[in-house]
Amino acid sequence: MTHSTEGDVIYAEFFTQPTIIISSVKAAYDLMEKRGAKYSNRPRFVRNIELIGWTGNIAFRQYDDGWRRHRKLLNKEALVARAAVDSYHPLQLREARRLLHNLLKSPDDFMSHLKQCVYTASMIFEMGYGRTISSLNGDAFIRLVEDGIVATFGGSGFGSATVDFFPFLKYIPTWMPGAGFKRAALTARDAIAATEDLPYQAVKMDMAPGIAKPLFTTGMIEDCSKNGTPTTEDEREIKGAAGTLYAGGRAVDADVRMIIFVLVMVQYPNIFAKAQEEVLSVVGDTRLPTFEDRKSLPYLESIIREVYRWCPAAPTGIPHQAAEADVYRGYYIPKGSMIIPNIWAMLRDPEMYPEPAELFKPERFLGMGPDKELDMRDPKRIIFGFGRRSVAWRQFFADDNLWLAAVSIVATMQIRKARNANGEEIMPAPKLHSGAVIHPDSFSCSIRPRSEKSRQLVIDCFSEI
Repeated sequence: MTHSTEGDVIYAEFFTQPTIIISSVKAAYDLMEKRGAKYSNRPRFVRNIELIGWTGNIAFRQYDDGWRRHRKLLNKEALVARAAVDSYHPLQLREARRLLHNLLKSPDDFMSHLKQCVYTASMIFEMGYGRTISSLNGDAFIRLVEDGIVATFGGSGFGSATVDFFPFLKYIPTWMPGAGFKRAALTARDAIAATEDLPYQAVKMDMAPGIAKPLFTTGMIEDCSKNGTPTTEDEREIKGAAGTLYAGGRAVDADVRMIIFVLVMVQYPNIFAKAQEEVLSVVGDTRLPTFEDRKSLPYLESIIREVYRWCPAAPTGIPHQAAEADVYRGYYIPKGSMIIPNIWAMLRDPEMYPEPAELFKPERFLGMGPDKELDMRDPKRIIFGFGRRSVAWRQFFADDNLWLAAVSIVATMQIRKARNANGEEIMPAPKLHSGAVIHPDSFSCSIRPRSEKSRQLVIDCFSEI
């Protein structure tokens, strides 16, 4: 393939691996949506599959019969359907109240409240397994899983670790200099195995006496049991699907977007004030927001879209692979080429977003409707993947989580810049650490109840859960 002169489709070779970097939504849709049969496979993920052993994660699996079986299990439980995700709203509302109460008790620890399984993780865990995290020796379990998530998604991007290009490196001893990647992979391996096995066994124990809740994992077990005792392969698929739901959701959805939301509300106080005015005009000060209020809050909706665009949690999506040779715009794409969707560049495309990309500007999405051109600009259609490898359940569930946390905080709290010892405001500008998932450094801000009435409202609502 001759080097493309079009900046949105770039050819490169990484250690002889043909790689196509896609930096526009149009090219991504042309290849991974319209030609999905050719571009739905995955490269060989040596680090994630062969070292870490995350073979049950549907996101990393090859596009084969095993992947289709796994996908069928997810579809069977209707996680890809909007109506099914709506059924989890009571659980999400409960956890949003818990989040507000935690912010009330220790506002200076807001990063921890958003980051450490207090909101999204506990919700996903209960949704998947029908159990609370505390029922599994919670603190120890969370530490194990969180260490594994950091080891899995920190550092290099998906499919770009050195061992992915030089698979023989997986055989080097862990004690050798430079083998830190392998030691990190072993840490992640233990965590992923625990994430898949421990809660699954707990669900099975609950099902025996009939006390298990009818949720995601129980539904899959019951479905596979219709033709007899689930096989070893059935159990592996169920563990993988539920483990993907939890660990995959935690890695990308739980913390980054909520933290970015708080960050921009501190950096842009005029936007926060406008959002709060809109929310209070709908909700008032006698109740907490609910999902029914969403359609009445277009400015907050635009803020959420701009959070997705301004700082996508995964700057490059999980790579696809060309299952056969192809030609696009007159350029030859060799079979086996790795296709990397450059999400960061897509969301800063000046043709899609003519205003300065670095500027946080929710107004760019006001009035977004069903029109096809506007839809293509919607970050929600970009950040959750393309074609047959898109993650519909995460789009619905994660979007609901972020919106509910944001509207709950805006309705009840004041977010302002922190002040130093001299009383001067501190403008937060944390460094964003890149890798498979972006992680911002900690920063300071002031989060306090909007009023005494708001403080009491949070206390009263929390006492009801």
